[in-house]
Amino acid sequence: MKFLLELKDFFRFFWRTGKKDKEIVFYSEHGGYYPNYAGIIEELISRQKTICYITSDFNDPIRENRTPAIKTFYLNKLLPFLMIFINCKVFVMTLSDLHQYHLKRSINQVHYLYIFHSMVSTHMMYLPGAFDYYDTILCVGPFQVEEIRAWEKRHKLPEKRLVKGGYYRLEKIHRQSTQFKQNNPASSSKPIVLIAPSWGKMNILESCGEKLVELLLSANYNVIVRTHPETVKRTPQMLDHLAGKFNQHPDFTLERSIATNDSLLKADVMICDCSGVALEYALGTERPVLFLDVPRKIRNQNFQDLGIEPFELSIREQIGTVVPPRELDSIPKEIDKLIAGQKEYQQHITELRRQYIFCFNQSARVGAEEIINIANW
Repeated sequence: MKFLLELKDFFRFFWRTGKKDKEIVFYSEHGGYYPNYAGIIEELISRQKTICYITSDFNDPIRENRTPAIKTFYLNKLLPFLMIFINCKVFVMTLSDLHQYHLKRSINQVHYLYIFHSMVSTHMMYLPGAFDYYDTILCVGPFQVEEIRAWEKRHKLPEKRLVKGGYYRLEKIHRQSTQFKQNNPASSSKPIVLIAPSWGKMNILESCGEKLVELLLSANYNVIVRTHPETVKRTPQMLDHLAGKFNQHPDFTLERSIATNDSLLKADVMICDCSGVALEYALGTERPVLFLDVPRKIRNQNFQDLGIEPFELSIREQIGTVVPPRELDSIPKEIDKLIAGQKEYQQHITELRRQYIFCFNQSARVGAEEIINIANW
């Protein structure tokens, strides 16, 4: 059934969709990535633009969309064939490694624009050359501009167009958090601790997840485990085990979807390893993070050759505290310290956001104008 739908949508895209309607094409690998596009798409629609939205997630909520200006298509196995022959003005992606594996640049003259779905640096958590085949990149902050230019210089690559793009998802979290705090004044109920690990080997859940949850529940916290989409896809049996162990506990919640930001808004403290969600939480809600110093997710083993410390590492002690796994028992005490110092963290984090994030609260306008300008070339 899914493949028949793909065939239908493949045909509909190439032969039933007008050329003008497919000048601007967005692609999403997973339904959870729409929030990174949402602001720009809404801005484009407000400027009377029609877009095509291709998703490889059969359960992507965007497929239920009925907005005439958004034409949706489901393509998974047929996606490589579409990409080879697509003929649009601008193709927008939040998936890295274009042209390095099965997804190639088109044989036609298409401009490829990359939007980040994480606020991390470009040279440790991504594979080497992850951004080499994009024409334009909407950068989150000055650290990404510095890294990409250093990579281009080191590998003698032509300079891409780097735009001060900001990060819409952060802006949305900040707006939601501000409203949530206004509507939900501090109460004397149990503090909420959010465990939000990265994906990959030896993340928090793999290295000490069960013991950590047990420790926090025993310390009388409400505990939410928010799993990365890749963890849900790659190791669902680990999550099933966690659910079987703790789901009957009234203070435990396991989230297998990142479609909403509700748990980020409610949490008093986040526990993370080295995931970009820690930056979204801290800079969005202005609350601190406890980092468990488990082995890092390093996808480029030579990242140190660039001589630039990754942003997600350099900022950790400025937005919270770092605890080694061998000191797991100290975590409740550290959480209490972070909660007690929330006001001081809030002031400091606000300044860090001004320093490190481009065009805060203007990213949708900047991104939409860039896409329209490219489409008009």
